[in-house]
Amino acid sequence: MKRLGAAGPVAIVLSFWPPLGGFVLLAFLTALGPWLRAHGMMGMIVYVAVAGVLMGISFVPTYSCAIIAGWAFGFVAGLPLALVAITVASLIAYVIGRWIARDRVLEVIQERPRWNAIHRALLRGDNVETVAVVTLMRIPPAAPFALANFVLAAARVPLVAYTVGSFLGVIPRTAMATFAAAKLEQLRFKNVSDTWMVVAGIVATVLVCVVLGVLANRALRQLTAEPESAPGPVSAD
Repeated sequence: MKRLGAAGPVAIVLSFWPPLGGFVLLAFLTALGPWLRAHGMMGMIVYVAVAGVLMGISFVPTYSCAIIAGWAFGFVAGLPLALVAITVASLIAYVIGRWIARDRVLEVIQERPRWNAIHRALLRGDNVETVAVVTLMRIPPAAPFALANFVLAAARVPLVAYTVGSFLGVIPRTAMATFAAAKLEQLRFKNVSDTWMVVAGIVATVLVCVVLGVLANRALRQLTAEPESAPGPVSAD
């Protein structure tokens, strides 16, 4: 922790602070949603700006902002708005992470084989491979967005690959949260068959995201695995 300097306390805070802010934000969901929807284009601009800053400084997690987008604007409009806000947030977090981490985090990464393997996978080869690693890191639904932003920025991942990979990787879980919120906001519980169809759709969406997360973790392990060293020559003794 001492060697990490300011990066150590920041990483600890990023591990638990965003979910707390998310609960606070969702407590105002039923008030924020109608207000944003009632203000049309202005509401969309306000949403992207405020959500982008709040996620960028790691005050709230991505799922809470995606839920608000789905609740306020529906799935069709809410999903692209949420993705834009998350992309803006990732850029803000990248700048902050690079400024705080400096070279201290790189020194610690190089001393740990697993971390170093992922770091080399992020930086070796062309941007396509780097984008693939970043995307796989982002896909699992439980992957901490704020902490991942900080680690990727500290590892000096190229900005273009970081942005593209982040955008692609958060699509599944953002779509899941936006879809669920949009359906629940429209649900009136008057028609039992419609209610079960909505619930079944949400459950299916969650299961798809979980499966994608498992597959992404498996692919990431394979992509960052150390190559086995070739056996040495057999002695003639």
